[in-house]
Amino acid sequence: MTLGSVVLLAYLLACPIYRSTHLYATLLAVTAYVAYGVVTYVAVTVAPARSRVRLTLFTFADQAIVTGALAVGGTAALPLLWVAFWFLVGAGCRYGQRMLGLSCAMALVGIMGLMHWQPWWRANLTAALGIALSIAATSVYLAVLVHRLERQASTDPLTGLYNRVRLEQAIGRTLFTRGVEVERTAMLLVDLDGFKEVNDSFGHAVGDELLRNFAEALVSRMRRGDTLARLGGDEFVVLARHVYDKNDALTVANSIHAILADMRTVGGYPVTVSCSIGVCLLTEGTGSRSLDARTLMRAVDSAMYRAKARGMGKTEFVGTVGVTPSAA
Repeated sequence: MTLGSVVLLAYLLACPIYRSTHLYATLLAVTAYVAYGVVTYVAVTVAPARSRVRLTLFTFADQAIVTGALAVGGTAALPLLWVAFWFLVGAGCRYGQRMLGLSCAMALVGIMGLMHWQPWWRANLTAALGIALSIAATSVYLAVLVHRLERQASTDPLTGLYNRVRLEQAIGRTLFTRGVEVERTAMLLVDLDGFKEVNDSFGHAVGDELLRNFAEALVSRMRRGDTLARLGGDEFVVLARHVYDKNDALTVANSIHAILADMRTVGGYPVTVSCSIGVCLLTEGTGSRSLDARTLMRAVDSAMYRAKARGMGKTEFVGTVGVTPSAA
């Protein structure tokens, strides 16, 4: 609304000077855009929860309104070309690659339409083609940048595994999935036993190398489709797919124990490290909206601490949240 109002003011000042029909048409288009901005602001204020349908419609409308202004305004509307690029940046940096792709597609379709039906654009096809290529190139650059930023924001810098934010997103998607997909999922919280002693004895560099080695081994041992994350410190989470029952979950837990049993040296230093694992078997019943990722994390964290209380290298199960735990 702020930028639209600035543009509106500029055209209001220009109209008495140039008194062009195209200028008046552009002024009306900019006025319509400011009104549209007010409508979108009210919609987001009344219903602040993100809606993919609403976001798609607004992204579509942004570029459509710019194209409309360029169509009715001719040369008088050419200063508005920067707005198309502004919407690309906004869609990509605020809402990710999908909205960036939609915004780019709308902008290109709009320019193709202008090249066919608007007199100035038909007479300047070379310039129009250059603008279209600029929009495409800007979108590609933004897509690469957004991908890198999203990856950095969702991964642990030390191990390259997902971080807590990305893990909670994955858990949330799983909890709201109905049917067999939920029934075949287990969450394992892994806490390393003896990691503090390694840090204290050999230094943090060796401790960091231990964490990286463990993460690499997890990646090699876990199956396609499993989600691996580091919560921070020496805590890791495995969201394992295709786990049908407690025995399958125990097999996954035992494979994690085996990784640390085979890890005898790190950076040339002898180490003795094991892990305590808390396990929660997800069922279709856990897909209720009353259960979220953080509630599940607290439950499996409690199971992990019960395992740690039993000694090093143990696994503790929680069938579902609120169910009496069992040990293994």
